[in-house]
Amino acid sequence: MKRPSLQRRLCWLVGLPVVALWLAAGLWLGQRTAHETAEMFDRELERTAASVLVVLEGLPDAALLARGAEAIGAVDDDDGGHGEIMVRDRSGMLLLDASVLPALEAASGAPHFHTLDHDGERWRVYQRWDRAGRHWIQVAAPLHDRDELLSAHLRALLLPLCGLLFLLPLATWLALRAGLAPLRSLSQAIAAQPARTPVLSRDDVPVELLQLTRALDALVARLDAALSRERRFTADAAHELRHPLSVLRLELDLAGTAPGVEERDQHLERARDGLLRMERLVAQLLTLARVESLEQIDDAGEVSPARLAREVLASAAERAAPRGIALSLQVDADAPVAGSAGLLAIALGNLVDNAISHGRTRGQVGVIVRRDGAMVELAVDDDGPGIDAAAAARLGERFMRGSGSAGSGLGLSIAQAIAGLHGGGIAISRSPAGGARVVLRLPAVSPRTGHHGPD
Repeated sequence: MKRPSLQRRLCWLVGLPVVALWLAAGLWLGQRTAHETAEMFDRELERTAASVLVVLEGLPDAALLARGAEAIGAVDDDDGGHGEIMVRDRSGMLLLDASVLPALEAASGAPHFHTLDHDGERWRVYQRWDRAGRHWIQVAAPLHDRDELLSAHLRALLLPLCGLLFLLPLATWLALRAGLAPLRSLSQAIAAQPARTPVLSRDDVPVELLQLTRALDALVARLDAALSRERRFTADAAHELRHPLSVLRLELDLAGTAPGVEERDQHLERARDGLLRMERLVAQLLTLARVESLEQIDDAGEVSPARLAREVLASAAERAAPRGIALSLQVDADAPVAGSAGLLAIALGNLVDNAISHGRTRGQVGVIVRRDGAMVELAVDDDGPGIDAAAAARLGERFMRGSGSAGSGLGLSIAQAIAGLHGGGIAISRSPAGGARVVLRLPAVSPRTGHHGPD
């Protein structure tokens, strides 16, 4: 199958109208040339008649009869003409006959033209009376003279027009090829840098291609970001799963060689715990990858922070019970936020789980919902050892764990990614109980428009 060509398509789209316009212009020029040539031919007959009549005004009829041919010859010599001339007086007497044509009827009206055939040839005849009404003149010329003049004019026009018709396709092809050169430059820029992403929206890109290059740059940037996320996910999974898999294999090997049932069960129990930790790690990796790949929230709606906190604390109660940690909720203001209830539950749940893991045994973990200007804050407090400033600056990095933590180090990264997707953020400080305070900040819904900052 022949691949379509943009240049060939443009050649047809530009060339056909140009040829059509050329034909129309050529037809119009031919018609105008024929009309103007006929007008020039008629004006020449009128001029010859007027010149003869000027000569006749100074001659009596008797002298005209004696010198007619000589007088008319003088006029022809002066004007370079060779018309067929016939003159009669008012009575119809033929005073001068220098024509092979028969005398036509002398009409009493205004000057006029005739076209007639005589001896197999077409003639153009002009008739008129002089100003005094004494003489009637008939001037004629064969139409083949006019045809020869018209042919000369048409040849002078058609030669450059035909040359232009043959040169137009070549000029159109060359012009379109030069006009499409920026497209070839873009292709060459992409092909010349296969190992890295080229920037197509340069200063030399024409305005007509700027929108295309910007769209391509944006598309390539999104693809690069997606590939970077995929590579980072693969590297993270390989790095974090290598050690648990090695431990799991060791525990299974030890269980297989254990001499007693009790020792074997211990190894199998530790292997089961390792599998559960890997399951949580993979789930968090997948959650982080999904959140980072989102550009907008598809299931966004108004979410009540107080209701969200109650649901998260109810879900976390089972995990807090083995350590004897009491969960509490304080609602100072319940301004709605716009976002995904599912994603916000994951973010707040990770913060509560971190507080449970790092708080004191038989301690307290509290959630405070409050309004701070245009933002809604969900603060999670614990009474553990807290976080120093240096560690707080790095928390939120992938696999960054606090001292003594057995978690995956992804919970706060996921919370930060979800907060950023909603136009908010995470802030870390010290709680009134001496432990850590992690605050999830989200834009509140405007009461007038029902809209918050970012989409």
